[in-house]
Amino acid sequence: MAILSYLSFRNIQNENYLIQKNFDESRVSLQKELEDALEKEQSKIFQEAKAASLFLYELPKSLLEFGNAANFKDVNGIEAIFLYNNGTLVYPDISSKMLSHTSSFPDAKPSLAESALYQSEQESSKLQEAEFAREMLARNPLLTPKEQTQNILGLVRIAYKKKDFNEALRLLKILESRPKQQGYLHSDLTHSINLLHFDILVKMKKHQEAEDFCLSVLNQFLQEKTIEDIPATKFFFETAFTQILSFENLKQEKREAFWNLRGNFNRQLNYTDILIHNQELFQNTLHGENLSKSGVLFRSEGNVTLFRMSYPMLPGNQVVIAKVDNNAYQSRILDKLRITAQRWNNVPFSITDAKDSLLLGAIPDSANVITQVSFNAAPSWQLSLYEKDVGEIRKESRHRMFLMYGLLFFSLITVIFGSFFMLRFFIQEHKLLAMKANFLSSVSHELKTPLTSIKMFAEMMARGRVMKVEKVQEYSSLINKEASRLENLIGAILNYTRMEHGTGAFKWEKLDFSVCAKKVFEAVEDIGVEKGLSFKTHFDPNVYVMGDYTALYSLAQNLIENAIKYTNAPGDIEIKVYNEDDRAVFSVIDTGVGIPSSEQKNIFNDFYRVGDEMTRSTKGSGLGLAIVKRVAETHKATISLVSKPGKGSNFTVRFRKVD
Repeated sequence: MAILSYLSFRNIQNENYLIQKNFDESRVSLQKELEDALEKEQSKIFQEAKAASLFLYELPKSLLEFGNAANFKDVNGIEAIFLYNNGTLVYPDISSKMLSHTSSFPDAKPSLAESALYQSEQESSKLQEAEFAREMLARNPLLTPKEQTQNILGLVRIAYKKKDFNEALRLLKILESRPKQQGYLHSDLTHSINLLHFDILVKMKKHQEAEDFCLSVLNQFLQEKTIEDIPATKFFFETAFTQILSFENLKQEKREAFWNLRGNFNRQLNYTDILIHNQELFQNTLHGENLSKSGVLFRSEGNVTLFRMSYPMLPGNQVVIAKVDNNAYQSRILDKLRITAQRWNNVPFSITDAKDSLLLGAIPDSANVITQVSFNAAPSWQLSLYEKDVGEIRKESRHRMFLMYGLLFFSLITVIFGSFFMLRFFIQEHKLLAMKANFLSSVSHELKTPLTSIKMFAEMMARGRVMKVEKVQEYSSLINKEASRLENLIGAILNYTRMEHGTGAFKWEKLDFSVCAKKVFEAVEDIGVEKGLSFKTHFDPNVYVMGDYTALYSLAQNLIENAIKYTNAPGDIEIKVYNEDDRAVFSVIDTGVGIPSSEQKNIFNDFYRVGDEMTRSTKGSGLGLAIVKRVAETHKATISLVSKPGKGSNFTVRFRKVD
């Protein structure tokens, strides 16, 4: 103690100098690590964008072939990716279409006559009169094309309301033969008519015709040279594709094809919309000089930020222009910087944006700026490092001195408590040895009893004392039963020994726990049925876990067999395997004798058996639940128990689920 005090006071004289020196070194290290972290994370974003662009280059040339394409992997921080080759846009290829700026809504409201007819359609008593009037007007050659269109639409509504779908389809085909028809509420009725046509086919359960119609509309769209209305186009195809994917009789191959087609087509429309609204910025970025040797150039305008990747990051004349998702990009970079800065919490620093808004760190009230650097990144960020306050340095010196004395005190406390826990450990070890002795005695008895029976019956049969066939069959059955008891007991001992060797004795693989548990149930079901028990099972498919099959089989076997052992007839046992969020859950619920709350904390201990008459009279080694606990711990699983005496028990094991 005296030596430690002497050394403490001697070192305190140079403590201020050492703290200042350490601070200067930490400040330099922090700056370098922040710059490196930002550069690495930004380079990672570039590499992910490059990988995504290579996927886009390999896409089928025709959009109708997109069903064969793989899933696109989004890049966190990137909203859209555009491909160019020799200055020509390659993806999205529908962006080469021209956006047609059609006139806005032609009329704000319908005429009085149209309103009256529409009102009649809504009243069931006047529906027939409205239908007759619509038919007469639709055939009137003196009406304008727009008026004829409105009357045919009225007839479509009436047929739809009457569920005369064939008539509605006939009328819709008339309207579809007149492209670019206009209505009161929208300048182009094309997609509305198409969507109604598709909806009627679905209601008629003509799913194949609905699929063919959707693809024909898509093919017609791809052949057009202009895009009239991106939102309307997207709404129609999103609705149609989603409806097709909900068809129950849709084959898996078709389902995957429509899923990929929907994803890729929506992506093309979204990218096209971005490109149309930022054409000038895209051109400036595409043809701007590349000032970076890395092959990356950033351009910003308002809230839109683009970066261009070209040679040497990409080969030849390939160019990628990516639109940055500002919020996601900034969050991703800041998360990496925040993790890096955690190691240097003693260095005051701040990171601010172009508007001097604080992004990370803190700005001290009265501290001089030592270093100020601008980050070489897409956002215009600035790193500021501040001088440490003298008062804080002195406070840290005193803190270190107190820490040294605290360590000495802690060492003494550790010795005292260590002695206490060692004594407690020896006591527990003594108890364990006693339990093992009881276990050996119990196992010896368990082994001797079936061996005696097997030997007796076998000797009687060998000496020919049993002449009747019925008796031979009875004794053979008894020998088989006692042999099974021996096998189960030896298996429990071997499993326990295997658990003692730790995870090294396990063979890890991805497996479906439902299949494992179901095999256990099928193996022991007859035992429970003979006992007069009823079972209720539920095995969800694809409940995947990472583990050792033999160990997991043993876990399920012990829990199910325990439920059978300790449940009297007539009793119920429920076995369930299912997915729950990120967990795979296995539960065994019985209506057996239950476990007192005072015993529940000990039942998973090695060789322990509950001390009531029911459990003592039931044969067992005391290792079953110990093996269950070992397996659960080895597989990073949790096991819980809910039980009441006379009401039954509920054992639930939750594993980490794997995809």
